[in-house]
Amino acid sequence: MKKFKVVTLGCKVNAYESEAISNMLIKEGFVRSEDKADVIVVNTCSVTSTSDSKSRQKIRHEINSNPGAIVCVMGCYSQVKANEVVNIDGVSIVIGTKYRDKMVELIKEFEKERKQIVLIEDSNTFRDFENLEVVDYFSNTRAYLKIEDGCNNFCSYCIIPYTRGRVRSKNKDLILKEAKRLVDNGYKEIVLTGIHTGAYGLDFVNYRFENLLEDLANVVQDKARIRISSIEIHELNDHVLKIMKEHKCFVNHFHIPLQAGSDTILKKMNRKYDLDYFSKRVQVIRENMEDCSLTTDVIVGFPGESEEEFKETMKTIQEIGFTKVHVFPFSSRSGTVASKMKEQVSGEVKKKRVNELISLSKRLGKEYYSKFLNKKREVLFETYDNESGMVSGYTGNYIKVRCVGDESLLNEFKEVIITDLIEKDNDYEMKGEIL
Repeated sequence: MKKFKVVTLGCKVNAYESEAISNMLIKEGFVRSEDKADVIVVNTCSVTSTSDSKSRQKIRHEINSNPGAIVCVMGCYSQVKANEVVNIDGVSIVIGTKYRDKMVELIKEFEKERKQIVLIEDSNTFRDFENLEVVDYFSNTRAYLKIEDGCNNFCSYCIIPYTRGRVRSKNKDLILKEAKRLVDNGYKEIVLTGIHTGAYGLDFVNYRFENLLEDLANVVQDKARIRISSIEIHELNDHVLKIMKEHKCFVNHFHIPLQAGSDTILKKMNRKYDLDYFSKRVQVIRENMEDCSLTTDVIVGFPGESEEEFKETMKTIQEIGFTKVHVFPFSSRSGTVASKMKEQVSGEVKKKRVNELISLSKRLGKEYYSKFLNKKREVLFETYDNESGMVSGYTGNYIKVRCVGDESLLNEFKEVIITDLIEKDNDYEMKGEIL
């Protein structure tokens, strides 16, 4: 039996698409391998120039490690840099962010013809949602459910609208069917994901994100949690919050990208809000969702960002009180508006600002987690460490908790009393006792 291996770089959407490819290959009779394989699929990322470099390295590594294998490259990097991928010796099949549903037939075609296949289409022509389905996940107790693809925002620093095209939403009946199947297969947490998740339904006439949430809640009921992978602040409108408050399956955690804490920089980034709006919506969110955890993304060193504007970002983040900040130094992407902006910030300054913001994030995390010491919380256990005899998992508000336990607890909800706060690298996790 032929073995396959899927290597994934980048975001949760890529993780979903990789699992969909895996499901296709298993259905075709292939066997999954974590080592040597006859077919290698590399799902690439292009969100930063570093992502491009990592994608190239991973492609070459897999070619060198699996001589004679059919190497298929897909994803955002191959969408925007197809020529670079085509010219890597040993690449068999090149697609971008379309035609993933044809992966099996492309592999069969290559086996027959033994000629490189290149199937790339301009993302501006993408009109329909490419339906992929995941029935089973290899390594997760939580399941990703991709509901949307593409983005219409065109933030000045971002290449993704050029790699993924415009917003395209998955048919709601297919989403509900997939969600039901995942719950029936025993998954206890479903993460809704997309390139611009909250834009779901923009391409429909009378069905939007909030309608989907209500329908999903009725399907999932109390059998699993529903988490949103990432959502823009203006998409957490009153209707969405009302639905999430009414249905217990929705968790009290949101990842809301801020990107900058200065109105001047937000305007240069072409973001769709100002700080006053962002802060007021956060207040409404917290009024509706008890003990809500808010995590975010922030870019430092955007072109022209002064020291004063960076300090403003630090002040904004502290005032909002995010639980965790994912910090990214600005990376110039050829083809974006920001790549042509003057006053590029030096690497040394960016590094300094990254470190300052990580330190602030750590302090804020400690403040938030400490509020839950000696309190009871429900944890969904996801991993077991044989060496330590500990199981670990997450609360609804995304606090990682470790407890003494065994493998029988995996994929189970258990009530836990949180006893200790443990420092871990630039973050914290908590220790607890199962009740």
